[in-house]
Amino acid sequence: MIFSMTGYGKAEHNVQGKKLRIEIKSLNSKSLDLNFRVPSRYRGLELIARKELASLLHRGKIEVNVFEEWGDAQQAAKLNAAVVEHYLDQLKAIQPLSDETLLPLAMRLPNVLAPTSDDLLDEEQEAFINTLKDAAATLISYREQEGASIGNDLTAQLAQITTQHKSIAEEATSRINERRQKLEDNLQQIAVEYDQERLEQELVYYLEKWDINEELVRLSHHVDYFTSTLAEDTPTKGKKLGFIAQEMGREINTIGSKANDAGLQKRVVMMKDALERIKEQVLNAL
Repeated sequence: MIFSMTGYGKAEHNVQGKKLRIEIKSLNSKSLDLNFRVPSRYRGLELIARKELASLLHRGKIEVNVFEEWGDAQQAAKLNAAVVEHYLDQLKAIQPLSDETLLPLAMRLPNVLAPTSDDLLDEEQEAFINTLKDAAATLISYREQEGASIGNDLTAQLAQITTQHKSIAEEATSRINERRQKLEDNLQQIAVEYDQERLEQELVYYLEKWDINEELVRLSHHVDYFTSTLAEDTPTKGKKLGFIAQEMGREINTIGSKANDAGLQKRVVMMKDALERIKEQVLNAL
């Protein structure tokens, strides 16, 4: 199973006459990058929230938005009537106008609203953590669905590389023999005497430069390792798959440089195309 790094989750909870809503958005990142936007009264819970999300989400650029909506009019901030009345008296002393005219100006002055308590009740703290976990669970479910699509594409691209690898391996042995025969035929057409032992040495030198058997074996091992890693029951494997893909790329490039054959080069290009798709998808993997 593989998880995507991108996703979105949301959860709501009603507590103390308010509706608490938490939204979590995740994007690609090399590590865990948590950003919180919460009302000031919840700032004291941010450290707990970070630890909780770190254990659940592991990796990604995570943006957490917390919204609090008051459902009971009685819970709204109250006017400080004494302060408003005092402001009106002072304004009238400056300019004797009606209360209706001076009230908008007085309402913009400091301390018009009575201070409200930012202390969270135990019930509110518990509701915050539970809502956060529910939102994270929704995000994880989204990541899992996206990850299934990534896994299917990775499997398809691996199958393409395996197919081309098999064809190249089948052609590699006959290709060396054909090259050897062609070199010997060309020498015979020159019709000059040559040292047979020295010829054998030169043939071995050039044929070794064209031999790709070692690279094919290593590429096969990398493909098997990638497949087994993909099947591991661990939530985070994107970085590991990326490292394996890099090793696959090195072997494919070496095969291409040593192929010296138009048919094999076409198959190498097809493997490179599949590998690029793999690298793109692995960047999205958790």
